[in-house]
Amino acid sequence: MSTGGPDVRARVDAVWDQLSPAERRVAAMVRHDPELLLVGTSAELAAESGTSKATVSRLVRSLGFQDAAEVRQNLMSARGSGLPWVAEDAAHVDQRAVEARNLDAAFASLGRADRPRLARRIVRARRVLVLGERGAYPIALQLRSQLAQVRSDVRVGPSPGQRLGEEVADLDRHDLVVLVTVRRHTAGVERIVRHCVDSGADVVVLGDPTAAVIAASATTAILCPVDSPSAFDSMAALFAVVAAIANDVYDASGPGGRVRVDAVASAYDALGELAAP
Repeated sequence: MSTGGPDVRARVDAVWDQLSPAERRVAAMVRHDPELLLVGTSAELAAESGTSKATVSRLVRSLGFQDAAEVRQNLMSARGSGLPWVAEDAAHVDQRAVEARNLDAAFASLGRADRPRLARRIVRARRVLVLGERGAYPIALQLRSQLAQVRSDVRVGPSPGQRLGEEVADLDRHDLVVLVTVRRHTAGVERIVRHCVDSGADVVVLGDPTAAVIAASATTAILCPVDSPSAFDSMAALFAVVAAIANDVYDASGPGGRVRVDAVASAYDALGELAAP
């Protein structure tokens, strides 16, 4: 059975309406990057999508494979991996192990986004707009802060007292948008992504695995697990990826980026804005 990228996308499209919400999260990732079925195990795909191996298995059958063995035979090298787990007693959970798993999955997703090319896209864009609301806003703000050290015209939205409409009204193909979104997502975030895509802008969605469906129409999706044994999600993997992206952009910016960094540092000194180290 041949199962190349376009065929996988067609299979996903054909069964989309029959899939459960959890299956759609996996399917959206597979549709966006069919190579996931070639390089990842069911456990890894489950971890990145925030679902379970059982959900991945149901999707595999829905796509026309008999079972995971057939997928491995046709598409994947067999690689064992343990199931992601959820702690019933958070006090006895090794939080570092959870974060390590989250970081591994996040950087695997970033790697599939083609890091050098992503950095060049950010450098070459006329302007960069970083969007984030609710819990995503601090992540968006950090990304904007770091990118603004390296290149000009990096904005974050929504600005205080504004809505996103003011931020995205004049986007075009010369612009790049990074939309940061984490569960629970704000209402209408999928419409924002589609609006930005329809404007011609280069759109990157950075979020947790539940953003996979939201990112379906975007150019690039980077999905970072936020699993935690505690009551609140951990954003450590997202902030780590933000730092990696910013460093990639610094490297890709060449001499122009260094000049920008020096100019910003000189402006800090001239204005006396920062305390002496």
